[in-house]
Amino acid sequence: MKKIGIKTYLAAWTIYIIFAFATFPQLTITVMLFSIPLTMLGGWIFLYRGALITTAITIPVHFLLLTTYSNDPEIIQESFNPFGIISQLIFSYGTALLRSLQLEYKRLNESLEELVLERTEDLEKLTQYLIDAQQLESRELNASLLKQPYNELKSMLATSQLLKLRLEELDHPRISDAEEISHVISSCIKQLRTMDENTLNLMPHGEDLQSSLSSLKKQSEQLYDVQFEIDDHPAWASIEDGKVRFLSEIIFEAVSNALRHAEPKRIKIGIQQDPLTTTVLIENDGRPFSSTTREGMGLPLMRFRASKIGAKLSIAPSHTLSTCVTCKFASNK
Repeated sequence: MKKIGIKTYLAAWTIYIIFAFATFPQLTITVMLFSIPLTMLGGWIFLYRGALITTAITIPVHFLLLTTYSNDPEIIQESFNPFGIISQLIFSYGTALLRSLQLEYKRLNESLEELVLERTEDLEKLTQYLIDAQQLESRELNASLLKQPYNELKSMLATSQLLKLRLEELDHPRISDAEEISHVISSCIKQLRTMDENTLNLMPHGEDLQSSLSSLKKQSEQLYDVQFEIDDHPAWASIEDGKVRFLSEIIFEAVSNALRHAEPKRIKIGIQQDPLTTTVLIENDGRPFSSTTREGMGLPLMRFRASKIGAKLSIAPSHTLSTCVTCKFASNK
């Protein structure tokens, strides 16, 4: 950029000198007025130093020009005319001031953009921290809720095993009943362990989005009395890898919110696609969503994740069920 400025400056000087010496016989002293744009260019390119140096150089150039075409001392003296020199300085310094203000504005704007970018990155990190904290808190809450029944079942299992041993010592005919009790308690403990591992705290990730949704369907139907439907559509496979994680987390959050708050009997995950957009719909037949309900962390996190993939998220009544969460984003090209 600096080399271009120097080349432009030198080219302007060359043009001015050729123009001045070629047109002086016709324009006479008027030709000296054309040095004002030249000094303004010097101020624009090199700021105040350029304005001063350019104005200073025009003095000997004008002197050489006048002595070449005239022997009149009064005319030659015009090359040192204070009014002309001051006029050049005023215009060139004014241009230099405008240029310096423009550069300062550009610098401040770039600094502001860098600051906004840094703050945006910090905000994204904070948001991700809140997401992780929410998931950890949910996991810990689930573990604490299961701890007491788990311990009580273990105690009951130990008691049933002691009962079985005692009945065996007495050769009691109800030994099989004691064995059945132990089996039932063991089964309950196993189911609690499964719940602890599979409760909807984290979106189950598979090799692709469809396998993740299949895992989510399996877990939801195991833990809740709900019918889960997933559209079998080739559009699932066309979603680019960079969007899969955020989209799967949006779907999980929508399903999790529905199961916790709407108590649905049916959840349907559909997908629609055209050449420009892909739309994922998560519908449920539970209690209708109310726009007046105070939002928790779920909806803001869904919107944040949608923004990461350039998607538009909306929640509205469903045409076929009760509530529909819609996530629309650009299709892959």
